Amino acid sequence: MSAGDDAVVHAQLATWQRRIQQTAADLTAPRTGSSQSALAPLLHQLVSVYNIASGLLGEILRSSDSPLATTDTGRAYLVQLATALEHTNRTAAHLSTAVTGLADIHRLAPRPGTAAPAESSLNVMLGHAAALRSLQRALTAVTTPVADAPSSTMPAPTPVVVEQHRWAADSGTRPARRRP
Repeated sequence: MSAGDDAVVHAQLATWQRRIQQTAADLTAPRTGSSQSALAPLLHQLVSVYNIASGLLGEILRSSDSPLATTDTGRAYLVQLATALEHTNRTAAHLSTAVTGLADIHRLAPRPGTAAPAESSLNVMLGHAAALRSLQRALTAVTTPVADAPSSTMPAPTPVVVEQHRWAADSGTRPARRRP
């Protein structure tokens, strides 16, 4: 491993740490009130998480095609990014659950004084809390020093997986969300 590779990995990890920390700091609990005042901040949070996931995916694709991927440090870095991407995607799924719960609350209790469905309120609270935990796990994934990352006994990312991710990113299609 060269000192240049090590410096690149540490600089990139520091960048991802800052981006994920900022996104986590902006992940405030949803407010109650009008539909727009409750949904708009949550949708902005969802967009921020989507941007993190897109950036992580782009970095994985760039790094997997670079000579860095042939080094132990590079492979450990790719594993860290993939783990962070996994947790970021879970964050987005949990935020989607919270958005759905808020939409249900406002759809089912449109009149003042009407009680919100308890299940929808619970979905909002639990979905948002789970989103924050998942984002913290993503942060943990990129804050682990590369030396402590899984050893080189882990297989390198396979080209098939990378190509599938690249195809999904290039196709412009978005995965469908399944309702629980």
